[in-house]
Amino acid sequence: MTNRTDLAVESYESVNKTAIDGVIVKEDKNITTVEVINDNGAQVLGKPIGTYITYSLPSFLSDIDLFDGRLQDLSSVLNSLLPEDMSSVLVAGVGNLDITADALGPKVNDYVIATRHLMQGENKNEIFKDFFNVSNIPTGVLGDTGIESAELVGGIVSTIKPSCVIVVDALAATSKDRLGSTVQMSNTGISPGSGVGNHRYEISEKTLGIPVISMGIPTVLSTALLDDCSDGSMFVTPREIDRIIEQGSKLIGMSINTCLHKNLSPQDLFSLVG
Repeated sequence: MTNRTDLAVESYESVNKTAIDGVIVKEDKNITTVEVINDNGAQVLGKPIGTYITYSLPSFLSDIDLFDGRLQDLSSVLNSLLPEDMSSVLVAGVGNLDITADALGPKVNDYVIATRHLMQGENKNEIFKDFFNVSNIPTGVLGDTGIESAELVGGIVSTIKPSCVIVVDALAATSKDRLGSTVQMSNTGISPGSGVGNHRYEISEKTLGIPVISMGIPTVLSTALLDDCSDGSMFVTPREIDRIIEQGSKLIGMSINTCLHKNLSPQDLFSLVG
């Protein structure tokens, strides 16, 4: 029986936090950085080479104040992963709005401020000089669209040619303590559904040709409880998942806004998304 996880820090914990050739782990207060630097590290952790940053915060089940410092912390971590000299960003929310635990990505899109249409051609205006060029798209799911999320993102990238893609998706964890209380960011992109054994086409720099930063919150728990499961594992989600998705999507969406629109205050940005 094998528990699946999308979190690099949990993969590291699963090998008893032993020294691994090709893996560097750094801890600083509530931030844990796992760097996979070679093929051996990638094989041991089951994660692609790259940087994985886990930010731990109080559970979304309690009321949170967006402006208590967590928003700025997430924005700073995201900024450290983004490429320098960007001119535009595409934010892609992956997931299914009809399944609450999988709705994080498209819910984040509700809070991201799209500005590309205001900054080009006849629409370009000095009023928007403090905004960054951002495009924002929920990808939908294959069963509804007939199009893989990676194919949709790839088509948009080839058309509008952003400098970078930020892709947001719900994650799977093996520790109940990380449900709704952890944000993982990485520069390796994603394979949608990988944590729950439903691998789809990869969304990464390797497939798109531009940097891809992923962001996500664990919304389901992988646990090996049932012997009659095909691979010995099942996935459960907390009954308070609605609040986790709502609060988590707001925090991630606003952290993206704060990171990209640097000349505007978080309070002003929040007033634009309500």
